[in-house]
Amino acid sequence: MRLRYAFKVDVEKGSDAASDHTHGALELVYFLAGSGSTTIDGQTYAVQSNCFCIIPPGVVHNQVSLTTITSICICLSDSGLEPSQGLWVDSSGEIRRCLQMLMEELAAQETGYSMVTEGYLLSATGLIKRAIKKNIPQDRKQALVSQAVHIIEEKEGNLSIDEIAGQLFVSKDYLRHLFTHYVGQSPMRTIISARIEHAKKLLMNPELSVVDVAEMCGFDDPYYFSRLFKNYTEKSPSAFRKN
Repeated sequence: MRLRYAFKVDVEKGSDAASDHTHGALELVYFLAGSGSTTIDGQTYAVQSNCFCIIPPGVVHNQVSLTTITSICICLSDSGLEPSQGLWVDSSGEIRRCLQMLMEELAAQETGYSMVTEGYLLSATGLIKRAIKKNIPQDRKQALVSQAVHIIEEKEGNLSIDEIAGQLFVSKDYLRHLFTHYVGQSPMRTIISARIEHAKKLLMNPELSVVDVAEMCGFDDPYYFSRLFKNYTEKSPSAFRKN
């Protein structure tokens, strides 16, 4: 395996720096922050932090930024990833950690850095192959739902269905349909579940009142929050805190 180049880049909203282009070798793009879309060989994918895409040699691709997107771009030869094309989610964050360590080693160039970077590159490639294998059964619709759930969990439910649909470039009605089919519940219920999970963590802080926690989790009415919390956990926020 040969590393041709590796760099970290910020693509600002509205920039045409990532318009249609190709590479002579495989490119791996790991998205660290921001949101937008990438089109690979005519297929458009929504992107956000902790996902990555693989673009084989000679394949036309581009990137559109809804917000400033920070990513790591790596060009490789003979990596064994060449048969793969598309976008996947790094649910564990292990690939992200490997690539960040790789970039730190390349920047510092301390004694033995070439061997250390090779090790990180091999580890990242192995983890990527695992992620790809796990996602093989997913079709485009399932992948959209997985991305939506990832966004909800990452934001701890602090966003609306409209915002999620906008990031994924689909209508909210279509998103509701996909959730009902693949998750068995509405996206709103998934959002509320994420908010309740966030509330559980916040309630562990004795300095925060129940009203504070409700507001921080996106509930304007603390009484409604308390009823909803009890619905999901069978305990009131105060009782949950005591336990």
